[in-house]
Amino acid sequence: MVKTVRLGAVYDEFTGFAPILRGHQRFRIMQPRFYLANTPRGVGVSAALFYVPDRESVYGWFTGARNHGCESMFFALEHYYAKEPTIFWRSMEDDVHGRWAAGDTAKVTDTHCPVPEAMCHELERLQSEFADEWLFFLGDPRAAREVNDYWRLGLPVGQVNVRSSQLQRFDQTQPTWTYASPGTDLNLVSYLGKHWKLDYRGLPAPV
Repeated sequence: MVKTVRLGAVYDEFTGFAPILRGHQRFRIMQPRFYLANTPRGVGVSAALFYVPDRESVYGWFTGARNHGCESMFFALEHYYAKEPTIFWRSMEDDVHGRWAAGDTAKVTDTHCPVPEAMCHELERLQSEFADEWLFFLGDPRAAREVNDYWRLGLPVGQVNVRSSQLQRFDQTQPTWTYASPGTDLNLVSYLGKHWKLDYRGLPAPV
């Protein structure tokens, strides 16, 4: 039995994997999880991410407000679900096929890409679909309708913003509205918060 899920994957509800066909090669990718934090009366999207668990590691992408601008990058958490120490990897530009580094901006320890080639292509596809479904960016000429919707709602437009059609899905009980897809590991979000330089500070506490 299969069911269609967001981001274009076909998800097997018994195994938890979505089979992906690329040419003559077939591999399985876990269902993407995503988490967004939006401060509509402040910086806008302070954090938005998706991630894909793959055996003992995790791969994904995040974006959000930073110092009146916006920062976006792909990431990998090597050994996150293993006994070995986790290694935080980040793309040095917002390009999964570009240069990567291990560690935060203050301590770069390596520069090779830790992501398998097949996963690189999937991350690129998922990033495009995630952004198209959830986000719009200031200055994007395609976002004129979204900007008008924000003005109609009395909301300021930041560097990166949630699409107006998605706002009702957020928990709006706090100044920072949040949305997490079912099964999202909030401990993982908290771990990322120790490494990214985004303006988001309302990190979920590990349990």
